[in-house]
Amino acid sequence: MRLFVLWGQRCVAMAIIALWVGSCAFSVAPTSSSQSTLTLELSAFPDRISVEDSTAQAEIWATVKQGNKPVRDSTVVVFATTVGQITAATITLDGLAVALLTSPGDGRPRQASIIAQALTVRDTLDINFIFVDQ
Repeated sequence: MRLFVLWGQRCVAMAIIALWVGSCAFSVAPTSSSQSTLTLELSAFPDRISVEDSTAQAEIWATVKQGNKPVRDSTVVVFATTVGQITAATITLDGLAVALLTSPGDGRPRQASIIAQALTVRDTLDINFIFVDQ
């Protein structure tokens, strides 16, 4: 008998909790709207850098959009690289943030991964450090 009383009390408690939670209003921002889609796309100019020249540079462009429009100005974009040096962070102007990637100048050809992040999105771009024919 006592087991049935405890079981009944638990059922009543669970029902009260379910009714209370069910009466709460949850507000969620829309996530499927094209206006709420955040994108980041990386490009490099030039897309190859001399590995022999420690002053050789490429501009890394990060294009950040909210839907089909540029993000608000002064959105911070953070950059990182696996080879060489890159501007740590820049801000957007009309959805574009530009960083400078500098060659290590060590004469070892290889591929670098450039990573950029703005708000909640991230992109990666591979750049080749090469010997330049003279």
